[in-house]
Amino acid sequence: MTSTAKKHEEGGEEAPARIWLQVSSAHDRIFSEGNKTALKHLVIRLAIAGFAIHLLLIFLAKTLAHPPALIVGAGENYLVAISTPFNFVLFYEVVTLIGALHESTTRSIAYQFEIVSLIFIRDVFKDIAEAAAMVTKHQLTWEALPLFVDMWAGFLMYLLVAIFQHVARRSVGHLGASAPSRARARFVAQKKGVALVLGALLLMMAAYNVGLFGLDVYRDAMTGQAGLGHVTTFYNDLFTVMIFTDVLLLILSIIVSGHYEFVFRSAAFVVSIVLIRFALTEGYPFGAPLALLAMTFGIMVQVVFNYHMRIAEHAA
Repeated sequence: MTSTAKKHEEGGEEAPARIWLQVSSAHDRIFSEGNKTALKHLVIRLAIAGFAIHLLLIFLAKTLAHPPALIVGAGENYLVAISTPFNFVLFYEVVTLIGALHESTTRSIAYQFEIVSLIFIRDVFKDIAEAAAMVTKHQLTWEALPLFVDMWAGFLMYLLVAIFQHVARRSVGHLGASAPSRARARFVAQKKGVALVLGALLLMMAAYNVGLFGLDVYRDAMTGQAGLGHVTTFYNDLFTVMIFTDVLLLILSIIVSGHYEFVFRSAAFVVSIVLIRFALTEGYPFGAPLALLAMTFGIMVQVVFNYHMRIAEHAA
């Protein structure tokens, strides 16, 4: 090979490397610790403000003789307002998930498990508000059962997240070490690129849902009819996007970890996220058991993966 051809080949390899380096640098700037800290403080302020505004609207709905439909839509039970700040906390957790997408597969799945557990805990406060009237009147019926289902489901999910993290830390991944360091660096940069695209998509999805909410508020104010028409499906859509994201990362990971054990584990994790997506759509009574089944499946997959790794370690 002539020196000119060699330089041309090296230049062709360096160009994509520079692109991925720029992508990685952009990701690190956007998801820097300083930006995450600033976002955390902003979320705290918005959560407090949202909580206070919701409480105020409920107070007006309970005290005004003829409150406007917009105020009536806020509800008349103060316990309903508890779920409002959780929406901001959940959004911050989603951003944290996207920022950590370039880390290990198990860490990304753990974040997704954490988000679904927070969704169920948030729903507990809505269930409490609905069951409060029955408790006050000493007429607790089967209609209050969703409260206890979501409460214990949230607790069990909290436990399963801890179990999954414990099992994941016991993993032995020496098979992936055979991949060249350049290939691993490119894979990390590719995951950071996916995170940037996912972050932009997240903002568009959030803006779309906020826009729908604003249109409903405007409609209620103009027509005088209480009740928001659109049902927010932000987290359902989020897990739908995460399914395709996990599949894309599975395909990209074959370059650095194309062993059967890694491919099967990643594919099984996608199945787990698909089940979680179904669980969020189903709701009571099948939603919680389906989500718990999905998380348990993920844990068992990681346990068997660890067993495969130990077999390979002893065989090496």
